[in-house]
Amino acid sequence: MSKPPKKPTSTLGVTLKGTPESGHQVVLHAEDALQDLFQTETPEMANGLLSHCLKVLKPDEASDEYEGNDERAFMLATIKEIAPRDAVERMLALQMAATHVAMIRAGRRLATNATLEQVKVHCSSYNALARTYTAQMDVLRKHRHGAKQTIAVQHVNVEGGGQAIVGNVRNGGVAD
Repeated sequence: MSKPPKKPTSTLGVTLKGTPESGHQVVLHAEDALQDLFQTETPEMANGLLSHCLKVLKPDEASDEYEGNDERAFMLATIKEIAPRDAVERMLALQMAATHVAMIRAGRRLATNATLEQVKVHCSSYNALARTYTAQMDVLRKHRHGAKQTIAVQHVNVEGGGQAIVGNVRNGGVAD
């Protein structure tokens, strides 16, 4: 008789159990596991971010009773994978995880619609969330790498009697 496959062991350092109704039990595998997960020195920030992770989930997405629908570990793993470097990135990582979960939720609703009106509503929601997520990724990239302007300098030869124009040129040869 073969043994059932083992459930993968979490590398998050945190295990969440319970339900919103009965309360969540947070099991830390190390004393500073939450701070390590959220990359913060401050336990208050780590506790607040964990609380916010749980607040954005529907009751059946944060419950032992609906294991196949439980998004708690996914939320934490997403934040860990984004590897926030400061407070702004920590909060943005949480927003990105929440937006992604909401987008998948909207996609599920879109896939199970019965009427054209429902399709329109859920398609609109899905698209708005997808655009929001893309904007969040762009904000994270700009925050990490700066919103640097790139100026291309090209060599220009101006022969005797000629003139060079510096700037954007529109039809009619008028510079900005």
